[in-house]
Amino acid sequence: MLPSGEMNISVVWCLLVLAFVIKTLFSLTAHYFKLEEGGERSLCITFAFFFFVKAMAILIVTENYLEFGLETGFANFSDSALQFLEHQGLESQGPISKLTFKLMLALLCSLIGAFLTFPGLRLAQMHLDALNLTTAKFTQTLLYINFLSPLIMVLLWVKPITKDYIMNPTLGKESVPL
Repeated sequence: MLPSGEMNISVVWCLLVLAFVIKTLFSLTAHYFKLEEGGERSLCITFAFFFFVKAMAILIVTENYLEFGLETGFANFSDSALQFLEHQGLESQGPISKLTFKLMLALLCSLIGAFLTFPGLRLAQMHLDALNLTTAKFTQTLLYINFLSPLIMVLLWVKPITKDYIMNPTLGKESVPL
């Protein structure tokens, strides 16, 4: 248990890493926005709107299917903020509404999605170039696994997959419907 005057330094390191990553992605996107001859600006704006709609659609899905913990996290945050404000002598109905929180989260996701547009396109181009240069089937299989590994990590957020098939595997003892 941490004494009241100390802070967990790993949080500071994580925030520093996030700040440097976002700064680098922002400077890369700003460089693409300065170019006049290409369609990079319109591509970034289009992908920002695409990721905004995608984030709003994901935030609508209930906690029964996607395990983000947003509902309980927001409830805990609101309760803690209300207790803090009452302790300070301020009367408030809460920090923000759930809709405002989800809208701000979707805007943040669209901004990060716009920042990751060009690195994602470069990754796809490098994957295609590596596949064209490789003739061995084993190496191509490893390249496909490497390319699809982020998708596999995202699928681990889907609650039925993680709870039923990973946390409680049947190991052939009973039949489980897919």
